Amino acid sequence: MPVLFLSAFIMSITFAAQPGVIALETIRRGFTGGWRPAFLLEFGSLVGDATWAVIALLGAAVLFQNRLISVLFGFFGCFLLLRFAWGAYRTSHISANPQYSKNAGRENPFAAGVALSLSNPGNLTFWLGMSGTLVALGFVDPRPIDFAVFFAGFMGAQFLWCFFMAWLVTVGRKLITPRSFRLINRLSAIMLALLGASLALGTIQSALHP
Repeated sequence: MPVLFLSAFIMSITFAAQPGVIALETIRRGFTGGWRPAFLLEFGSLVGDATWAVIALLGAAVLFQNRLISVLFGFFGCFLLLRFAWGAYRTSHISANPQYSKNAGRENPFAAGVALSLSNPGNLTFWLGMSGTLVALGFVDPRPIDFAVFFAGFMGAQFLWCFFMAWLVTVGRKLITPRSFRLINRLSAIMLALLGASLALGTIQSALHP
């Protein structure tokens, strides 16, 4: 059990450190509003990840085999990405100073983190694959307690990562200039828009060619 917990903990840190939409939005909002919005967005994504884990472990994933549900989630995720891209673009023009941006407190970062996580069905696929991971670790016939220990190790590391990421963004926030602040927001807007367009294209292709 200690080996399983530690393996899950290390795997979680590796998973969290990968660049993605959550990290991108955490950096953008952290540079805009400081530690609190960065932490809340990361914590919101953690709640979303935990929800997907529960769905997978309870076997409710059969609901998402329905093509209509998958397509709706895909378009919902696309809408969120494009909405946040527009928000990043607007923030780059509202204020050049990350310390005093007028847009810092207008949106709920916790709700944004939850929504971004829940709009990504790929998280469900990840948790459905955990049985294979447990087998690779030597648990040939995983029991509920094995899944519980793995879940605890994984989510424990994710929770600690929320604090680390918020601290890292807060430190970096003090070092950036108004010009780099504008550049970060504009790059974020471009990347989020591209991710949203890519998700929309993939969703349309899935709907037309199941």
